[in-house]
Amino acid sequence: MGLGRRLKESRINKGYSQGFVADQMKLSRQSISKWENQKNKPDLNHLIKLSELYGVSIDELLKGNKQFKKDGKTANIS
Repeated sequence: MGLGRRLKESRINKGYSQGFVADQMKLSRQSISKWENQKNKPDLNHLIKLSELYGVSIDELLKGNKQFKKDGKTANIS
């Protein structure tokens, strides 16, 4: 699964609309749509904000790795 799909699933899991996420991040809804449709990618600062908004680690957004804990400790990474 690609980054765009993980972003969309994370947003939907929280019950957020693209418009809500865009407002929270002070971006256009089209920016969120482009990220989710893999027409563009968020920069690191936006990834950090998305991980905080969605309550998931950056690692989970980028790689789908749920074993990585948000506090920075890792488990079974090899």
